[in-house]
Amino acid sequence: MTKLLQWCSIIAALASLSCPTFSLDSINLDLEVLEEIDLSPLGTPDLSRFEAMYNVSVDPTTCQYEIKLSWKKHAEDTPGEPMFQGSCAPEDNTGNAGDGLPWHEQRRHWVQFPRYVFDATGFDHLSMSFLPCGRNPGLYKQARYDLNFFTVIPQYRTFMRCETFKTPKICQYNQTEFIGRGFFSIPRLVRDPNFLANMPNRFQPDPEHPEGFEHEGLTHYDPTRVTDNPDEWVLPDFLMATYDGDVISWRLMFPYNFISGDASSVAGGDSWYVYQTMPRLPTQWNMTYDANSQQIDVYVYGPAGMCGQSFDAAKAEQEIPIFEDPLAGGGGAGDNGINRLRA
Repeated sequence: MTKLLQWCSIIAALASLSCPTFSLDSINLDLEVLEEIDLSPLGTPDLSRFEAMYNVSVDPTTCQYEIKLSWKKHAEDTPGEPMFQGSCAPEDNTGNAGDGLPWHEQRRHWVQFPRYVFDATGFDHLSMSFLPCGRNPGLYKQARYDLNFFTVIPQYRTFMRCETFKTPKICQYNQTEFIGRGFFSIPRLVRDPNFLANMPNRFQPDPEHPEGFEHEGLTHYDPTRVTDNPDEWVLPDFLMATYDGDVISWRLMFPYNFISGDASSVAGGDSWYVYQTMPRLPTQWNMTYDANSQQIDVYVYGPAGMCGQSFDAAKAEQEIPIFEDPLAGGGGAGDNGINRLRA
């Protein structure tokens, strides 16, 4: 069987013929049938758990995109203890959280964006996660929600696998397969190795314990803004991830405590990138939490890849109205159309 797969791959490469088999260990998607790739490792293919809705619009004057995402926490989302203590201890025998899953188990929910969203923003799909215990580095080891905007297609992420260890599971540092080694190939500049292309200044993987997660990539952050005390993390923040030398995601993180309780809250931030070759990366974001309705509204801004009539026409053609904003007087394919996020 192995020889047959190798022979089919050779034929496909040399003669541009197709073979009715899978490459099994290849990340070359030209050798795959995309519709038949198992996407289950990415999690649940809808965001109904968070009652999520989105709208993407582009300012015709400035050609800046705006992604608006509205969502709510789920009642079963139970925060664990910070700093990997108690129920969040880095072990596999600490029981289950309120949703019935182990504390460090992945809780991914995701949705595919229409093509016009990718053309305007550079983001192919969105993944949302509740992390009851958070993750490293230490500052972020508290209950949090992650909004992970990916620039690559879901099928590509399914091949991002590695040999893992520890709890929560991260990629071992010495990988035996080239796909696993891709987690530790980073876009470092040859003439200026202190900078990583398409990331903010000072963003780097952890210098001692770099953390790569299957289907998510290698985590990068600014170490000058991160301490080991999760009590000091109050406001939302963002990270980025790479795989095989490319930036593949931009991740917003929200401390559970910041979007809980009786007090409403607001936050925001800006981002700039060094040696930028991905022009549509976000430059600004802000968010609001309404304590009365429990709704969180997130806004992400950046330079659009298309605007004006081109954007309007693409959106009208590709967008299927799933949910209508009662305040918009209609919704649907126009800039006021709001969609419930589901695959």
